[in-house]
Amino acid sequence: MSNNFNENVKLNNNDISFTMIKIIILLITLQISRIIIKQIMFLFLPKNNLNDILISICIMLFFIFFIIWKAKKEETHLDVFSYMMSNETKIYYILVTVCILILIFISPSFISKLSFESLVSLLYTIIIIPIYKEILFRSYIWSILIKEHEDQRKVYFITSVLFSLYHIGYIDTIIMTSGFNKMALIIFAKCSLMLSYGIFIGFFRYKIKNSYSCMLVHGFLNIIGRL
Repeated sequence: MSNNFNENVKLNNNDISFTMIKIIILLITLQISRIIIKQIMFLFLPKNNLNDILISICIMLFFIFFIIWKAKKEETHLDVFSYMMSNETKIYYILVTVCILILIFISPSFISKLSFESLVSLLYTIIIIPIYKEILFRSYIWSILIKEHEDQRKVYFITSVLFSLYHIGYIDTIIMTSGFNKMALIIFAKCSLMLSYGIFIGFFRYKIKNSYSCMLVHGFLNIIGRL
């Protein structure tokens, strides 16, 4: 009886380890793919801030559709709009979404620098990035880990750490904007900030049980970051 129990525990631990390896490989693949695609595009386009943002938007949109396709293929529920069945809940989310959109259009970065580049930058920072990262971390990876862990608190912790470490992959952007000076310090500061982001945003996924609330919170935090 004891041997069977120990074997089951080992099998379960092996499944969890295999799942974590697959997740880490996915995250590394996404970042490497992003860097390669961006560098290829810069062979044909001038290397400037606007083109960098436009390319990043296209890449993230592709990744969003890829994750949705992958989740559907694996029969993994993304739980984007879970627990939003009642009319009261839907009205609440609509009101919060409208408030976020109003904040976007009254933010100083939008009003003071009204241009095509500023509009694209806002779209990227406050809408595209939150949707992509929350679909990836608080939807897909969260749901994958839930299948392996019954304890949601452990899933909450793991996704927060992965969310933080994922931003090491933006080293190309750090080099492009800041050069190699203090690169290690910038990466450490960014990962520390993203860990706090992950813990704060993940709390809403843990409590509210859907990732749309995380997208709203993520977008709001990015608005604050642009003030």
